Amino acid sequence: MIRNKIRFGILFWGLSLLMACVTVNVYFPAKEVEKRAGDIVDDIRREQPTPPAPQSLLRPLLNGWSFTGTAWAQKEAESPAVAALKKQIRERFPRLAPLYQKGAVGENNQGWLEIRDLNNLSPAEKNEVKPLADAENRDRRALFLEVAKSMNISPDQLIKVQRIFAEKWQQSASPGWWIQKGDGAWVQKKL
Repeated sequence: MIRNKIRFGILFWGLSLLMACVTVNVYFPAKEVEKRAGDIVDDIRREQPTPPAPQSLLRPLLNGWSFTGTAWAQKEAESPAVAALKKQIRERFPRLAPLYQKGAVGENNQGWLEIRDLNNLSPAEKNEVKPLADAENRDRRALFLEVAKSMNISPDQLIKVQRIFAEKWQQSASPGWWIQKGDGAWVQKKL
C-alpha cells in the first residue's frame, strides 16, 4: 500500500515536472505586421504615384538589395495574392472617396468599411454603396488572411492582424472622414 503511494507520488511529480517543462510560446510579430499593414495601406491610399528615385550605377549590381544604416537587407517580396488584392482595393478607392467625404461610410474599429449614413447621397449613390462596401470588405478579409499567411501567423491570431489594419486605415483617413473609436463611438477625423 505504501509502495503504491510512493510509486503514484513519483509518477505524479514526474509527470508534473514534464508538463512544467512544456511551454507553448505563441509569438506575434506586431511590429512587422504594423510595418506591412502601413506599407500596404499607404500604397493603396496614395494620391499620386511617386516619381522613381534616381538610379545609381550600383543599382543593377545590387539587384533588389538595399542598404540601410550598416546592415544589408533584401527587399521583401510581395505575394501575387496580396498584390492583386491591393490593386483591386486601390482601383475601388476613387469610387469610395466621395462616400467617405459625404459621411456615408467610415472606418470602423475592426478594420471594415462600414455604411453609416445614406441621407446625403443621391439615389444612384445609395444603390452603389452596399455593393462597394461588400466588395471592399471581402477584399480586406482576403488581404488580412493573405498577410497573416505570408507572415506565418496562425489563424487564431488573425484578429490581431485585423486590428492593426484597422488602425492603419483610420490613420490614412482624410480629415472629416468618420472613424470609429475603440469604445464604439463615431467621430470625424480631425486635422
